[in-house]
Order: sequence, then C-alpha cells, then structure tokens
Amino acid sequence: MLKQTIIILVAALTLTGGAGAQEPPANASVGLISVPLANVREEPLPKSRIVTQVLLADAVRILEKQEYRYRISIPGQGNREGWIQQEAVQVPRDKGRSYLKADRQWVVITAPKTFALILDKLGNHNVSVYAGTRLPVQERSADSYTVQFPDRSLAVIAAAEAEPVRPRNPVLGDVTPAEIAKTARKFQGAQYLAGGITVQGMDTRGLIYTVYRIHGIELDTDLNALKARTAKVQKKDLLPGDILVFNGEGLGLYLYNGQFLHAARKSTVQLGGIHDRRFANSFLHGLRVTTPDPDQKKVPAEMGADEIMISQGLAAELPLGKRIVYWAGRFIGTPYDTDPLGLYVRTNRIVADEKADCMYLTFRSVELAMSQTPGQAIEQALSLRFITGGRLADGLVQNYGERFEYGEDMVFSGKWGRNITDELGSTAVIKGSRGRDQVIILPKPALGSQKVRQQLQDGDIIFWVKDPKKRVVEEIVAHLSFVRVKDGKAYLIHASGAKDSGSKPGGGMVKEVLMGDYVRETKFIGAFVTRFEQ
Repeated sequence: MLKQTIIILVAALTLTGGAGAQEPPANASVGLISVPLANVREEPLPKSRIVTQVLLADAVRILEKQEYRYRISIPGQGNREGWIQQEAVQVPRDKGRSYLKADRQWVVITAPKTFALILDKLGNHNVSVYAGTRLPVQERSADSYTVQFPDRSLAVIAAAEAEPVRPRNPVLGDVTPAEIAKTARKFQGAQYLAGGITVQGMDTRGLIYTVYRIHGIELDTDLNALKARTAKVQKKDLLPGDILVFNGEGLGLYLYNGQFLHAARKSTVQLGGIHDRRFANSFLHGLRVTTPDPDQKKVPAEMGADEIMISQGLAAELPLGKRIVYWAGRFIGTPYDTDPLGLYVRTNRIVADEKADCMYLTFRSVELAMSQTPGQAIEQALSLRFITGGRLADGLVQNYGERFEYGEDMVFSGKWGRNITDELGSTAVIKGSRGRDQVIILPKPALGSQKVRQQLQDGDIIFWVKDPKKRVVEEIVAHLSFVRVKDGKAYLIHASGAKDSGSKPGGGMVKEVLMGDYVRETKFIGAFVTRFEQ
C-alpha cells in the first residue's frame, strides 16, 4: 500500500508540477522579471507594438540579446515571444531553480493593484504590484504575507490583497463560475491598452488572462489556443466565466443575465449585453475552460490503468461526494449501453467502461471514488455490486446472478449510502413490491421544489421511481442518477438512453442536465435519495 501511495504521488507531481511555482524553462537562459510590470514588444524598438506584458517574478526564456534588449518567450502565456528591456529581467545563475522550486508556498495578488512594503536596510518603501503577480512566501501572519522578490529582497503584502495559489492538481483546481465573475468585475473601469494585462491598462485578452491566472489557470489567449483548451457553448447554456467569441475574433468575458465584460478601444473595460443590437448579430458562441489539464477530457474508456490511478490519487483530497461526481462527470459523453442485460453482465466483466447504462455508471463511479488504485476499485466492486459478494475466476465474474438488479434493493441494503429520502421534504407512501408492502418516496412535486434541491449535495444518488401501474417485472426503481451542485444549482449526471428492443435499436449517452428541467419533464412519480457519508 505504501508503494502504491508513493507511485501515485510521484505520478501526480509529474503531471501537475508544484502548486504555485512556475517551471524553470529548459534549453535556454532563464530570466525572472524583476520589475512590477514590463511591456513585451513586437520588435526591438521603443515604439513597437505591445504584444503582451509580464509581471514581477514571471519566468521567461531568453532567446536572443540585441544591445540592451532581450527577445524572450513566456511559458505562462503559451510561449508568446517578444522584446523586453534588459533591465526588467534578472538572470539567475542557477536558472531560477532555487527561486522557482516547487515545494515553496506561493501567493497570488488578487487586488487589481496593491502595494508591497519592501524591507530594506536603507529604509522601508512601497512598490506597486498587480493582480496575477505570484510570489513565494517566507512567512505568514494573521494579516500579512512576507514574500520574496527575485532579487531576494523581502516585502510585506496585506493578506486581504492576496491568497495562496491554487494547486495545479487538475481535479482540485476547479473554480466556480461565480468566482470568475466576481474577480472579473474588479477590473471594470480599467483603461484600454492593447496588449495590457493590468488595471493600468488592458485589452479583453489581458482581462481574460489575468482573471483566470488569479484562479490558478494560465491561458494562452490566442483564439486557436483557446479553442484547444475549451468546449464550445451555445448562448442558452452560458455560465459566468465563459469566454465569448464574436465575428472578427472579438472576445468577451461572460458575467450573468446576458451581460459580459470587454475592453472597448480608446475607452475602458465595460459592460456589454449579448442581446444588445451592437453585439447580438456578431455573437458566435461561448468557450468554456473545462480544466487546467487537457487529459481530464478523456472518458474512462480512453484512460489506461496508470492514468486512472493518477486521477484517483489527485481526487483523493476531495470529500467523498465530490469524488463520486468527479468520476461520474468523467463518463459524460460515454455511449449508452443498449444491451438489455448490460454489457458488463453479458461479458462477465467488472470493468466495461466503453459503454454505460445507469446501473453501471452508478457502480463504477462510486467504486473508483472509494478506492486509490484500479485494483482496489475491483475489490470495491466485488463488495458493492453484489447482495452477498462477487467472485472472480481468471478475471471474470462467476456470480453476476447475485448482483443488485433492482435499485430499491440498493437503497435498502445500506451499501449504497444512507437513505435520506424522508429528511429532505414532504414524502408520500406508495405500493411496494417483492416483499415490501409499501415504500416512502419523495414525490415529484417535492423534487421540483427549490427547498428540496437546495438540500442536495454532490454525490447524492437519486433512484427514480416508476408509477406502480407501469411496472414490468415488479421493479420500483426505473432509473438512477447522481447529483452535482454547480453555482448553487443542482444538476444530474445520468446515463440517458434506451435499450435495444426487438428490431428497434437503442441509443443515448451519459449526460448532465439541470435537475429542475429533468423533474419537470420526467414521467417518474418520485424518487428515493441516498447519501454516502465521508
């Protein structure tokens, strides 16, 4: 077990790097930006176009020197290149390894602009620092951070103006849409500056870059690079923090209720409306930053055992309910299992991630969440999927006939979380079956109420109940889904589809939908709800 834990930690560090440090650039001279803010220009000329800016302590690669300027590339901005004044860059002898080492605690400036009090033998003085600046911490007190600059001098920053850099762990690095919107509003009113990334002057790309950087996500804001890191979103599905794309490669940062922020030329960062005449006809679509790690887009069927183990290790710090919906979410897009018996049962396999029905999605997501390795997930499956216990021979299940076939048996077994149905709202009693005269459910009106939905938590399992008049094999439960809470709203992750029936083929896939919409449209009369305790 210790060996497995070490493997997971090593793999996680290889995948994610340190929590706040930038990776020392390889195969080139390394520089650290030594001034609060520096322009990076297209050509080595004083009035050449500004292509971007860099902040104090940013790591850069030095590609070329010409008189008193360096040509650099910036790893944190997709290796964007340009020219910078030589005096803005410090070149450490050790290529920045000691300053940028991964085991240091780092903070990021969250205020648009603040001051750092430099502790100097010749007298203390203030220097401006800007949002998105990341600095290593030497000491923390109740109301301040003592940080280190690239020249090794120390400075004090108010704790209210900074916060610890989010981990690069792609599982833990999630940021809520509301957080993105709140941060973005801080920059409303900033002057426009082409290539700028601070409140002193910024364009829309700089606004997007800085807002996401504050939350631990470094974006290359080139449109093609953004498309590679994001999922396309239609107007009706926009959430705060989505990047808006307009004709002519114009961008915006969505807030809420149709409003977004953009930096208007020769003006300021200001509000716009996607329904306003000026923007409605030019709006194309939104882009949603899905994760700091592109590999997180893989569905489990595309992941090797080593990748699953790494993800299990990264998710281990999450509460159990969030681990469950993390894994359920990884199945989104997986084709629906149309085999009436279930592919995993038909082939006597524990792992059949290539397709999923609602039962398999529930089994597999919980098993992965409750284990630290793929092998442990199989051990969990032999316990959880079966009324008694599963048996393997040559890797194949020998007794799937003893599995949980009916959702109600899962609810009342105690293996699948605590039954909290009667704790959430007004219940109803309906006719039972298979040895149960009556059962207590949450009726559809209760599930549709905001009061009930607000009590639901990540990882809760909803066992949807069929009208007793429509039962085929005396089943009470006809469908299962997981709850995922995002931005205060309850969503459902479920395998949505139909089984093959005679000559009529089935189809579908694992999806995520708003619970309120699902309840309004469903033909089910209610549900049981269970919850795994941490």
